[in-house]
Amino acid sequence: MIIAVLSDIHANLEALAAVVADARREGAGRFACLGDVVGYNADPVACIDLVRALPCRPCIRGNHDEMAAGDRALLGINSMAFTAMTWTRLQLDDERRSWLGGLPLLHEEPDAVYVHASLDDPASWHYVHDAKEAAANFVHQSRRVCFIGHSHQPGGWRDSGSSVKKGQGESFTIADDDRWLVNVGSVGQPRDHDPRASYALYDIEAGTVRLRRVTYDVAAAQAKILAAGLPESLAKRLD
Repeated sequence: MIIAVLSDIHANLEALAAVVADARREGAGRFACLGDVVGYNADPVACIDLVRALPCRPCIRGNHDEMAAGDRALLGINSMAFTAMTWTRLQLDDERRSWLGGLPLLHEEPDAVYVHASLDDPASWHYVHDAKEAAANFVHQSRRVCFIGHSHQPGGWRDSGSSVKKGQGESFTIADDDRWLVNVGSVGQPRDHDPRASYALYDIEAGTVRLRRVTYDVAAAQAKILAAGLPESLAKRLD
C-alpha cells in the first residue's frame, strides 16, 4: 500500500488537484491529510469537498482548520492570516465548519503516526525546524515514522537511538531500528523557495518515504486570490 501524505493545502484547489493526480499516477491507493485544509487561499469549500471525496484516512486538524471552525477572536496571527481567516469563515457553512472542528489532533497506526505540528503537545502547534525540535517530538514517538506539516518546509530527521540527524535527499528508508520524523511540506503554500506543491509517498511494505514536488497552475490560483479581494501579498507568496 502506498499512502499519499498531504499537508497545508490552504484552500489552493489548483495545487491540490495536481497533487492528487500525481499521487494516483504514482500508485497511491490511499491519502492522508495532516491538516490546514483551509486558510490563505481562495478555494476553501472546494478543497474541503475534494479531501472528503478522497479515500483519505486520516484527516488531521490543523491550526487554521481550528480557527475556521470556531468563532473566537483571531488572536496571535499576522494581518494576512487574519484577513484570510475572516474571509474563510464567511465562505463556510455550519456543516463544513463542524467537520473541520471534529477532526482529530493525531492518528496512530501500527507503523506510523500522523499529526499536524508535533507530538510534543499537538494542540500547542510547535514548529519543527531543527534537530533539537525534532528530538522533542521523538520523546513522544513510539511508531517508526511520524508525519508532520505546519512549517511548510519538507524534510526528514532520523533518530538512530544515539543521535538525531537531518535526513539527506528526498527519499528515506525506514529501517527497523530507526525512527523517522518526516515533514511532507505544503501542498498549497510552500515556503522553501520552491513554488511547486509538496507532499510525500509512504510505501508501507517497502518501508520508504519519497518527497514529491508537483507543478501546478500558480497563475490561476493567484487570480482567484485577487478576485476574492484577499491581500495581494498572499498571491505573491505563491511565486
